[in-house]
Amino acid sequence: TVDSHTETFSNHVSILKVKYKLTMASNISAWLVPLLLAVGCVALVGNIIHARKVNNTLMVDIEQAQADLQVASDNSQDCTKKMEANAADTTAKDQQVATLTANVATLTEEKTKVQEQVTQLTAQLEEANAAKTALQAEKDKVAADLQAAKAKHVKAPKKDEQKPAKAA
Repeated sequence: TVDSHTETFSNHVSILKVKYKLTMASNISAWLVPLLLAVGCVALVGNIIHARKVNNTLMVDIEQAQADLQVASDNSQDCTKKMEANAADTTAKDQQVATLTANVATLTEEKTKVQEQVTQLTAQLEEANAAKTALQAEKDKVAADLQAAKAKHVKAPKKDEQKPAKAA
């Protein structure tokens, strides 16, 4: 019966070992699952915090991009207004250039007509001067002839005066 006690004792020890192993296994699973759940929760909380930081950074980037877009839009509108003003100014200047070109053409035409008139008047003046010179020469010749005739006539009547005296 010692053997039987020993055997019983051995069975008890075996049962205790199995119970201990089972208890130990249940103890490990009892604290391991909450530990894994806690680690998972910490990881999830860390992931949430990281996602919030990334979202905040992205929100700041979106706000910056919207601000940049607004500035670019304002600049585009300013440039469009300036371009329209410059286009209007250019149109006005083009019209002014066209008007001035037409004025230049008109004045050039008038200048040509006046130049032709000046040429005609110069030719007429030269003809008049030539005629005046010819008339002056003819007048001088007639005056010289008249002078000569007077001189001849003054001397000639004396001869005529003498002839009637002889006749009388």
